[in-house]
Amino acid sequence: MLLETHENNRVTKLAWERFVEETLANLGALIRLDTTNPPGNERRAADFIAKALGAEGLDATIIEPAPARANLITRLRGRDSALPPLMLSSHTDVVPVEAARWTRAPFDGAIADGCIWGRGAIDMKSKCAMDLGLVLALKRSGLVPDRDVILAAVADEEAGSELGARFLVAHHPELVRAGFVLNETGGFTLHLGERRLYPIQVAEKGFVTVRMTVTGSPGHGSMPRADTAIAWIADLITRLVRTPMRRRVTPLMRATLHELGLTPEQAPPLFRPMLANTVSPTIVRAGYKDNVIPGEASVVLDGRTLPGESESSFLRELREIVGPEPLLEVIKSAPPAEASPDTELFRLIKTRTEAADPGALAVPWMLPGATDSKFYAQLGAICYGFAPVKLDARMPFGSLYHGNDERMPIAGLRWGLRLYADVVLSFLGLRFGDVFA
Repeated sequence: MLLETHENNRVTKLAWERFVEETLANLGALIRLDTTNPPGNERRAADFIAKALGAEGLDATIIEPAPARANLITRLRGRDSALPPLMLSSHTDVVPVEAARWTRAPFDGAIADGCIWGRGAIDMKSKCAMDLGLVLALKRSGLVPDRDVILAAVADEEAGSELGARFLVAHHPELVRAGFVLNETGGFTLHLGERRLYPIQVAEKGFVTVRMTVTGSPGHGSMPRADTAIAWIADLITRLVRTPMRRRVTPLMRATLHELGLTPEQAPPLFRPMLANTVSPTIVRAGYKDNVIPGEASVVLDGRTLPGESESSFLRELREIVGPEPLLEVIKSAPPAEASPDTELFRLIKTRTEAADPGALAVPWMLPGATDSKFYAQLGAICYGFAPVKLDARMPFGSLYHGNDERMPIAGLRWGLRLYADVVLSFLGLRFGDVFA
């Protein structure tokens, strides 16, 4: 990497364009490491990151709760140990692909049509590459930040984090305890009519995954009846999808809607999952032979809970819809999380984001899904989703997550990397121009 040496011969500036190219190269390399979960194999990514850190004299700690399911953590010491650390967090696993439905090979990291293509380009190896790049840049610069910086690249987020952030919080809290965390899913361009918004995640819903089972009398397929387990589960599924859970507007979402000049009643469909608990049927199972009416049928339900709700309150609301008869078994759950936007870091994110795209508005946001932030919050961290990327209206952010032809626009990533570096360095008591030329 091209360096510009200062007169004291100890502090160096890094050439920005070369830094961008290196970050893109690292993103491509990470995409080419197939870390599909299941089975995961996140050790591939951990070893890649550890090698890059080691080349600059930075030691990495790798924790493997199971073979090849690796979590990597490193720490760059700051000048004031009394200041709470900043953690830059990413996960290195990705969801499976239907390769035949992709325009380009999902693990090639190809650059074409102004984008870098591949599984993880958006979710979330791009932020992993950004985090790695900034830690390397800080080390190369010779500058000491005001506070410690922790880099965490963890496993298993796409399957509930049992072997990743959740494990680290429970068993190695000293490695990931931070005052502030910058994680995924925030800082992307959201086109709402003629307006450009940048949602900054300050809250996320919890999840309650439930298996709902009903039983009935089995029988021969040649003797049709209306009271089978399959008919019953079908009726319950229909009831679930046609019966919305009760609306509850949290103070955060009320404030966000007010900032946008909207009432809850005026909120567009995009906002509706943030104004209620939700439940979606995702997996249906019944039967074992074509001429046997099965005596049991089940459906897996993906439940999501608002801040202020719990597993038990969700189950009570679910019972109001399905009645007392079905068996409800909780498969896994995690609580919601919410952080205050009234902090120096959030104000810095908002101010710098709006300056980077004049006329746009950065707003606090609730994620309907889940991230590792909910686990770091259990250690007292203030967690924000901020992995900025500039998107035009033809590339809606939601369609890139977990979809076919996942890709990252290079111009949008370049814009986001500049903004991200500016925010992170400023929060560390440094200026962009101190590190980059």
